[in-house]
Amino acid sequence: MEQQIMTNQEKHKRLNAYWQIFLNSETEEDCKDIFSSIYSLCVNDLLAYGQSLGFNMDLCEDAIHDVFCTLYLKRKELTGVCSLSSYLFRAFRNNMLNVWRRHSKLSETDINRLPFTTEVTVLDTIIDEEEKSDIKEIVEDLLNTLTDRQREAIYLRYMQNLSYEEIAELLDISPGSVRKLVYRAIMCLREESRKIGNPLILLFLFQIFMNRA
Repeated sequence: MEQQIMTNQEKHKRLNAYWQIFLNSETEEDCKDIFSSIYSLCVNDLLAYGQSLGFNMDLCEDAIHDVFCTLYLKRKELTGVCSLSSYLFRAFRNNMLNVWRRHSKLSETDINRLPFTTEVTVLDTIIDEEEKSDIKEIVEDLLNTLTDRQREAIYLRYMQNLSYEEIAELLDISPGSVRKLVYRAIMCLREESRKIGNPLILLFLFQIFMNRA
């Protein structure tokens, strides 16, 4: 319940605080307790991200298990990690793409063009239950007007609160390219939403881009 009422920005800050406690824990028991909190805070976001990249639940769970095992066992080598969220998303994405490479003939160019889909999951605080389904469908249709890369950049920036620099490192592009992706995506969504003429759509987009930035 606690995770549902936290904004992504608050979650990001709490995660980094947990990370510092984890790195400085003096006993194995303390390590395990705070590590469990880190896992609980991140696992659903990583699962959603992996499925958005087109991977099934089993592969996502295996990759998350590997990432967290590495995090726990090699924590003394990771003291330079400032943003745990960025590190986890990057490690998880690399793990998933390594699996993809082993089971496909995709080139590096093809991998960078993997489809990205996402669902709208932040409607609870702004509309009632009766309208939620219709608004969710409309907003997801709007997101589908974006390119895969734009959708992924929007997801990472506004739904996972990663910085432009962190997204650039994750996607292996420059921060300037990320800013262009996000800007063009927002302009596209704004233009398409105006065609619909439903004020709740504009309210929802405002909720994402202003309150979650």
